[in-house]
Amino acid sequence: MAEGGPSPELDVHLLECPICLERLRQPKSLPCLHCFCQECLGTYITKELSGKTVSATSFPCPVCRRMAQPANQTEAKDKWAEQFPTNVVIQDLIQLRERSSEPLYCKPCQTKGDLTNLAKFWCKSMNVNFCEICKVQHHDVLHNDCDILDITRYDSRKTKQKQSVPKCDQHDEILIWYCEDHKRLGCNICMIKDHRRCDEVTTAMEYLQKIKAGSQLEEMEMALKKGAQAMTSLVKDFDEQIQTMVQNQEIALQSIKDLRQSVEEQLNKVQRDVTDKLIALFKEEKGNMEASSRQCERLMNSMVNTMKSSVTATEENNTIEAIVLYQRGQAEVESCKALVTEMSTSFMSVSIRHHIVPRLVTLGDEAMGKVVIERQRRCLPGDLDYLSVPLSERRVKEIGKFNVKTPSDKSNCLIRGVVYLPNEQIVVSDSNNRKLKLFTDKGQYLDELTIRGDLWDLCLVNNNTVAVAVDSPSGVRVVKIKDLKLSLSSEINMTNVKHCYGITHTDGRFVVSTYVGEVYSVTQDGATELLHKYNIICYSLTQDPVKGDTIVSVGNNNKGKVAVSRLSADKRHMDVMKVDVVSGARGIDVDREGNIYVCGKESHNVVQMSEDGTHVRELLTSSDGMKYPRAIAVRGDTFVVTFDSTDQINYIRIFQLY
Repeated sequence: MAEGGPSPELDVHLLECPICLERLRQPKSLPCLHCFCQECLGTYITKELSGKTVSATSFPCPVCRRMAQPANQTEAKDKWAEQFPTNVVIQDLIQLRERSSEPLYCKPCQTKGDLTNLAKFWCKSMNVNFCEICKVQHHDVLHNDCDILDITRYDSRKTKQKQSVPKCDQHDEILIWYCEDHKRLGCNICMIKDHRRCDEVTTAMEYLQKIKAGSQLEEMEMALKKGAQAMTSLVKDFDEQIQTMVQNQEIALQSIKDLRQSVEEQLNKVQRDVTDKLIALFKEEKGNMEASSRQCERLMNSMVNTMKSSVTATEENNTIEAIVLYQRGQAEVESCKALVTEMSTSFMSVSIRHHIVPRLVTLGDEAMGKVVIERQRRCLPGDLDYLSVPLSERRVKEIGKFNVKTPSDKSNCLIRGVVYLPNEQIVVSDSNNRKLKLFTDKGQYLDELTIRGDLWDLCLVNNNTVAVAVDSPSGVRVVKIKDLKLSLSSEINMTNVKHCYGITHTDGRFVVSTYVGEVYSVTQDGATELLHKYNIICYSLTQDPVKGDTIVSVGNNNKGKVAVSRLSADKRHMDVMKVDVVSGARGIDVDREGNIYVCGKESHNVVQMSEDGTHVRELLTSSDGMKYPRAIAVRGDTFVVTFDSTDQINYIRIFQLY
């Protein structure tokens, strides 16, 4: 960095702590080159590691989330901040900026009685101001090697000052070399001791010219700009969500007050309880959103600052600073991508509402109604998918498993259909007990509904409505989900169609498949139209949200026969996959990117494939416990699987792509 006088704009970026947003005090630099007040960093480390294992040896940077380790990890964590190096360049800039805010007078002249003779130079080593005459007569006689700054030319946009060149923190030598193998700047001693065997060692100037000529520097700056725009979109979205929550809170509080007036003093205690619960939930959710927003805002500010500083350093041919900022920018771009990917797995809209119990007749626990918190999965704002890893490239991990057998069940379950609702609830169709059952995705049992007939596949109609294909008698049962309860909404009987198995919903109509491989379009009044006939049973159907086609799982076991097919509304069909990796296809679903997921009951696996079947990969196999997988439902980057195997027949398992 040039010692004497960055522009005012750059100065603000460099001298401000990203945590407290005040002037840096005892600036400490982490390995990622982000700088913080020692006190702020110590407080952050203590809070970040609070409640975690005492053996923790590192912590994430507050800005870019890159892990940092103190030199002595056995020391108390509230002392870790002191171990990181002090940024002496920042200290010098702060000192010089503070000095520049008041008139500077020549110290030797003052000792002679001339108190108002303005100084033109500042000796950093002596911390003394000199006029031009005293500099020559007094300072230069004894101090030829000092860093002395011309303080009359503080604005670097007009003139250049003598630069205090950054030196190696190990050998106190000038940094003039760059090792591309280790991605480190070094002095002559560093290169001789540590980098003699490295293949790519050049001068810092040569490396800067290389990354400038190869457009890496320009590409990094562009990536920083896009990343900063992404963080700006997220911060704006969080602000809008908080405002909506504030409005919901005000409406809910007013509703509570109105009801309280109708029952007067008898309900004071109940009102306090429900109000406290609503406010506590609001504070918790608002705090979570504000924390996420602050994290995005920190990274956004840092990326904007790095981008601007990189442009300035490049224009001024400041070699060392340009390289340092290039490395910091790369780290921030990767952190931005990781943060967007992480948030995409849990990006929700949160609504806190006051629900009044109808036909209130008692003064029990719900006399003042209850506070209901609703979460619904949302897409990231501003089309940020380019920053996250596609679902087709992510790995899979199991995040939950629970039992769906309820006390009223007379036999073991046989789960032939499953739907994963947007509000983190799961509906299953239990054929053996002839019930639809409602659970949270954490396994909490909510409700069940007995259905007439033999239950098969399930589909989502809208956010609070599902439909189940029923055999004996054949038809469709439409079920509403409201206030954590299941209720039958309508029945569609299909007298001319036998053995309904698979079901999906599109454009106000249902599509069902049968035991003999027929696929029908079904209207709300039960009118049917044959779309296609396959050579064998079609167990499950789903709808492609991208192209609008119906995706069909075909239960063939013979190699070379169709396993997955695509059927359009105009009755055209295309075989997507033949029996090979998948055998005995059962449950099927499609994610938001158009990837198809299918359960191979006989091949004991769950497979993900591209929309045309050209790219296929096994997500889960028998080694993951995939023994006769039956039904599958996808929600965002999460999916649930049910089983026909005797040891897992009463369970569903939840997986996540990460």
